[in-house]
Amino acid sequence: MLNHVLEKPYGNSVFQYRKKDISMPANLWYAGWELQTSSDYRWNGNTRNDGDHTFIFQYTTKGEGRIRVNETTYPLLPGDAFLVAVPSDHEYWLPEESREWEFMFITLVGESTEMCWKAFIEKKGPVLDIPYSSRVIQLLHQINQEAANKEIKDAYMASSRAYEFVMALHRFGQGYTEDTSPLPESLQQVITYIHQNLGSPLHLEELAAVAGLSKFYFIQLFQSHLQTTPMQYVTKTRIEQAMAWLSNSTIPVQEISRKSGFESSNYFSKVFRRYTGESPSSFRERTRHRKFTNVFLD
Repeated sequence: MLNHVLEKPYGNSVFQYRKKDISMPANLWYAGWELQTSSDYRWNGNTRNDGDHTFIFQYTTKGEGRIRVNETTYPLLPGDAFLVAVPSDHEYWLPEESREWEFMFITLVGESTEMCWKAFIEKKGPVLDIPYSSRVIQLLHQINQEAANKEIKDAYMASSRAYEFVMALHRFGQGYTEDTSPLPESLQQVITYIHQNLGSPLHLEELAAVAGLSKFYFIQLFQSHLQTTPMQYVTKTRIEQAMAWLSNSTIPVQEISRKSGFESSNYFSKVFRRYTGESPSSFRERTRHRKFTNVFLD
């Protein structure tokens, strides 16, 4: 969670490092929170002197701006963010019809930043809407606050913050969202039921009945809170349970398949490989000397 909102949020911070420090996977170059009121405000991605292989993330908090990326021009309203590389064919400015443009920004460098940027642009494009409550914007706010308070004291602290931001952005770009609201009781009952009945056939209609909801609303509610469908959750949980048995027991693979709720050992092996990238026997051999308390698949 953030501490408190900056009393005087406007200002810029620059991070200067010795050459040997800038080879880190990700690091901060600039961070700031600005309010622009003049239509003279304009940046061109091919003429600015930030240096090659730098990446700018900018998030509108108030007012309106504009950005052109290649041949496309986008309005930038509160909640809109853009991500661009320098140098590249882009330009952003305060349009004459807008009285003000308030935004937070961060400029990053590093190999991890570049890889994230490429993956993000490919999946989401250069401009998108991001909720103010998201982890990405919380971190952007936090970095600006820490910079203003002189709490980022060296290149290593800066790199840690930059990498955390890059990973939060990459996670958001891959479609993961932060739902901090508690799981409804109906879904808690379903989750418990799934874990207690993994070895039995589980059907969508059955799970909706456990939740006391219509099938359509159950699917919608489940996806909004868990970012997956009910049956995908069932399969993933079965594989996680099978992974634990493979690692921590000598139960034959065929029996693990049955206990995990799969209709045949061949189908189990096929699904297991799809989720883990290896066969059940290969996973067992690789992990048989370890005792996993919890197994998580992503």
